Amino acid sequence: MQPTRIAITGFGAFGGESDVAVVENPSRAIAFELEREPPPDVRVVALELSVTFERAPRELERWLSRLAEPPDALLGLGVQSRGGVYRLERRARARLEGDRRDNDDRGADEATRGLSGELSTSLELTRLAAALRSGGASDVVCSDDAGGFVCERVYHALLERGRSLGVPALFLHLPTVAQAPVAEQTRIVRALVVELAALVRPR
Repeated sequence: MQPTRIAITGFGAFGGESDVAVVENPSRAIAFELEREPPPDVRVVALELSVTFERAPRELERWLSRLAEPPDALLGLGVQSRGGVYRLERRARARLEGDRRDNDDRGADEATRGLSGELSTSLELTRLAAALRSGGASDVVCSDDAGGFVCERVYHALLERGRSLGVPALFLHLPTVAQAPVAEQTRIVRALVVELAALVRPR
């Protein structure tokens, strides 16, 4: 049996305002750790994206187009600071609003002007939330608001690309490393990847 192929994206450091800056972004570390040591019968490929509204979708598109084999599912990881929660995102908007600046010093209003549309994942979030809890997450939320920042912009791009490839896409917001160590988060996300692979694996 061929391994199930999961493409996982994470982000690097975010140098925004001091109260939301992320020097150590767990999403990148987790994506590459799962690439290095994936669950059984799963092949993970990982990519670090820029924390920018414009460059991140282009980087994603370029990377996916160069993969030797198309993935069976797309998983985006990002970080948020709301109380140690693991937040599964249901939908993403193309047009975003807000003054928060990305690493290119651009805000959502400027960077997504002229875009439109909303996309939602086809995956059953309740089952995936249960997998996160089984992996050790004590606080899991299924959300309809992906945050209005670069994570949501990337999630929309993942959903759009997944639709063209005929594969599902998902986005998970993680706690900061101050709220949960990377090793703990990796164990929890691994449980999610196992369940995601089971959902998309041909029967």
